[in-house]
Amino acid sequence: AAGGVLKLGTEIVASQDGTIAGLLGASPGASTAAPIMLTVLQKVFKDKVASPAWQEKLHQIVPSYGTQLNGSPEKVAEEWAYTAKVLELTPPPVIGQVVAPAAAPAEAPKASKANAASDMAL
Repeated sequence: AAGGVLKLGTEIVASQDGTIAGLLGASPGASTAAPIMLTVLQKVFKDKVASPAWQEKLHQIVPSYGTQLNGSPEKVAEEWAYTAKVLELTPPPVIGQVVAPAAAPAEAPKASKANAASDMAL
């Protein structure tokens, strides 16, 4: 029996003229909603997103918009603290000052005879 292969993730598609856009695929939930919507805006309204007016508005909505956080623990801590303040949450720990408890060594995973990719075949 022929079938497809399930691929996890999402794909944003838009017409060339930007009159319609859609989201295909599966998403784990609300944690992806904001990044997906920003990507839709960037695809559909590319010229407007580049304008100073839209940049100002996007930064009002998402203060870290356009900021690469991956290489900057200080910036991550700043954004976490800001988010905690706005949402009235307990402030997060400062990166680099919390010592994690030592984890017990994990057992080596046993070799699986089955192909994991075939588990997703339809």
